[in-house]
Amino acid sequence: MKTSVLALAITAGAAICASANADVITYWNFNNSTVNSTAGQLGVLTGTGASFGTGTVSVGPGLAFNTNAAGTANGAVGTFSGTILSAMPADTGTNPGGALALQGNLGGSGTVTNNGKYIQFNTSTVGYTGISFLYDTRGTATGFSNNQVSWSTDGVNFTNVGAAYSGTPTSFFTITRALGVAADGASSLTVRITFDGATGGGGNNRIDNVQFLGTAIPAPGSVALVGLAGLVAGRRRRN
Repeated sequence: MKTSVLALAITAGAAICASANADVITYWNFNNSTVNSTAGQLGVLTGTGASFGTGTVSVGPGLAFNTNAAGTANGAVGTFSGTILSAMPADTGTNPGGALALQGNLGGSGTVTNNGKYIQFNTSTVGYTGISFLYDTRGTATGFSNNQVSWSTDGVNFTNVGAAYSGTPTSFFTITRALGVAADGASSLTVRITFDGATGGGGNNRIDNVQFLGTAIPAPGSVALVGLAGLVAGRRRRN
């Protein structure tokens, strides 16, 4: 009887330890898009819902998603080709799909009007701890060179996390930001990427394989079993 109880408790404890690795909470691959055949023009993102989990994507004032499949002027938020760099296993085939893209847009005065604009992602982290945010990105030489990640639990007050980075390298690379403890178990968590430093209207940055990550908090009953494992093991040592 002692042996079977010990085995049960140790098995439960091992399962909880295995779950301590970061889990994907919400994920966007932006493959639900239409590539534009007009050179240099954005494709159309046909849905902003998460590819895994539940979340939303929104854009800041002055930005709008491209809805013109025949081509659109620079400056809209749409899609270019993506990457499988940090894609979830189901998306790691040979087709990289799409990537969310923001172009600079030249205004009438010759200024790049989308400098200082943002795209943001929202999800719930209830039941998770150790929250981080990850995505793949690349750009063009005249794209946004000074981009900042920030986060908020009220959608109003944002805290910068990590240093600003340049999005102009032309090969995809991965950005990862560990968020503060206040992001744990948040009913509404928003991560914002603010873009700046573009020098050309056609300059762009792309974002792909966006992920909120965290460690699932074990149920109280499972924690009790871990305690039981330690208690039984201790008794066996004393006996």
